[in-house]
Amino acid sequence: MATYMDVLAEDKERMRRGLEGLIQEQEQRVGELTNELHSLMQRLDQLILRTLIYRNTYGAGGTETMAAETDTEEASKPVTEVTRQLERERAMLKTYRDALAQITSGAPLEDLGKGSRREVAGAGGGS
Repeated sequence: MATYMDVLAEDKERMRRGLEGLIQEQEQRVGELTNELHSLMQRLDQLILRTLIYRNTYGAGGTETMAAETDTEEASKPVTEVTRQLERERAMLKTYRDALAQITSGAPLEDLGKGSRREVAGAGGGS
């Protein structure tokens, strides 16, 4: 009796549809993260400008300046994290697209994603 994977491996059209679904989901995820990053960066830009203005107005050691610097540092953390996450998600999207190209060119199911491991691992940023 054939396993589910054996049956799937024989049906290139099902594999293609499955990969297209994964690509569509991943594109949506990348789009959401891109929008989130844009919003976070806008807020960070505002806080950086506020910090610079406070520094020029109240001096580097002023209470307002120091509070603004802390706010800016805290706002930069999610920007960094979402940027890393977006890199990982983009690498995964490329892997799915590469797998679709492999299926289209006749590669067997067990070969999908081979050669992409380094790329996805490299986008992990050591997380």
